[in-house]
Amino acid sequence: MEKITLTIKDTKKKNFLLELLKQLDFVEIQKPQERKPVKHDFFGSVGLWKNRDVNAETLRNKAWKINR
Repeated sequence: MEKITLTIKDTKKKNFLLELLKQLDFVEIQKPQERKPVKHDFFGSVGLWKNRDVNAETLRNKAWKINR
């Protein structure tokens, strides 16, 4: 079995294409799964950087690999 992804440029013609594909017995149409947004608990990260020597300058130096 092969899978093909289609990009429909004109959304008005999407329904026409879907109806056409449904008429073909060798084509199976699968609807994409809806993804629920993950809510991040901001206050759950409290203390993540506790007792660590991190500041903007050390982060920049590590990111750009600058040795001073």
